[in-house]
Amino acid sequence: MEKYKLIAMSGSLRKQSFNTALLHSIIELARDDFDVDIVSIELPLFNDDLIDPDEPEEVASLKQTIREADGLLIVTPEYNHSIPGVLKNAIDWLSLEPGTPLRDKPVMIAGASPGLLGTARCQIHLRQVFATNRANVLPGNEIFVTHCKGKIDDSGLHDEQSITQIKKTLSEYYKWIEFWKRNAKN
Repeated sequence: MEKYKLIAMSGSLRKQSFNTALLHSIIELARDDFDVDIVSIELPLFNDDLIDPDEPEEVASLKQTIREADGLLIVTPEYNHSIPGVLKNAIDWLSLEPGTPLRDKPVMIAGASPGLLGTARCQIHLRQVFATNRANVLPGNEIFVTHCKGKIDDSGLHDEQSITQIKKTLSEYYKWIEFWKRNAKN
């Protein structure tokens, strides 16, 4: 079985982020099927003036890294019922034409929240943004780790129900990448 290359990003810059801890747990659960590299999304604020004549080097590098990957994994908190600003900023940079690396890229989204809804609203908004960019977000298979303060600690995710759901979703994501790789060749 082929091992796919994923680029992963956390939508949180916080040092003790539940979502970054969840991201590391997902990477550990995915190690048999995926090679995963985490990228930084600490980029300059999006500004069209910065792309004339060339975009910032860190943006060009991020685009190339994602372009070379088989898929994109995003694990993010929800801020004000939506996408964290730092993540939206990164997506705005990645959305620029010509040459957006998001087009046709298989994407998997996950998130953790101390609340009851997990990151449901943020994930809905992310799906809308990625649809605009013609990315191929894994349908269904949502990963919402609710009440994360009791499920994630310094050692990572320890909630068996969430781990089972993530393993199932990773299996579906693997098939999703296979599907798009086959269709890209046709």
